[in-house]
Amino acid sequence: MHLQFDKLRLSLRQKSVENRDPAPNNWPRRFFWTDGLILLNWTEGLMRHIAEAAPDSAQKFLQGSLPPEIQRLHPELFARFPLTRILEYCDVWQSHKRAGTRLMLKVRGERECPKGKHSGHSIGGIALDDRQVMIHRAAAAKAVNLRGLGCVVLEAARQNDVRFFIRLGRALQSSKTVPEVDWNRVDPIPRFLVHNWCQAADYRRDLPALCFFTDQALADFCSAALEKKEGNPSSASIRQWRKRFGLKQARAPKVKETIVINDEILFVEGG
Repeated sequence: MHLQFDKLRLSLRQKSVENRDPAPNNWPRRFFWTDGLILLNWTEGLMRHIAEAAPDSAQKFLQGSLPPEIQRLHPELFARFPLTRILEYCDVWQSHKRAGTRLMLKVRGERECPKGKHSGHSIGGIALDDRQVMIHRAAAAKAVNLRGLGCVVLEAARQNDVRFFIRLGRALQSSKTVPEVDWNRVDPIPRFLVHNWCQAADYRRDLPALCFFTDQALADFCSAALEKKEGNPSSASIRQWRKRFGLKQARAPKVKETIVINDEILFVEGG
């Protein structure tokens, strides 16, 4: 994925103040989005601790209450930010984690199980399409004596799924080597979205995370990052990618507009 951040710099018109708070000492300048980045950073650590906490306490917290054992995990966080906002950011992180799983499924050539159907395979809590899983494995092994394939074949036969048998036959007959992971299976735009949704993996870490952007501002940012023509991608396509991967936006802070002039980029705050 070829990105253009070596050519872009933050505009000198972007307002900021010196950070005089000694606690988040990794942020020398405070922009309108900096508190959001600090909260994202803290909630990431909180989510890791919650995963190790008692299930009842974790469930109560994610449902909106604050058990003492959860509060003790990060007292400074709960003193600094409202619980509702902390929970919102935890939800954003959870959506990011699920989106990462969905992205990995796509680069592995897997598919999610259609709603309402049973699946015996899952990754990261996401049910997989059993038939696609077995086609993928058969293509890699060039064999039919695979564990679980018989049950899938019987179910496909009961449903007269002709397309499944055609695809399975082609996978077995093909002489091509099927890579387990192929990033070319996924468009660069959703890859960029998922990688940078909650933290900047591909650009300066003090710039806004993508979960802070409106769809239009994000479309313009992606266009600049991927050096595409103006209007590509559109805000509608960004919205579709977000929904397809289940990425949730933070309500605040909000980047309403991304302005790119030559090699300078300026972020405009919105309500």
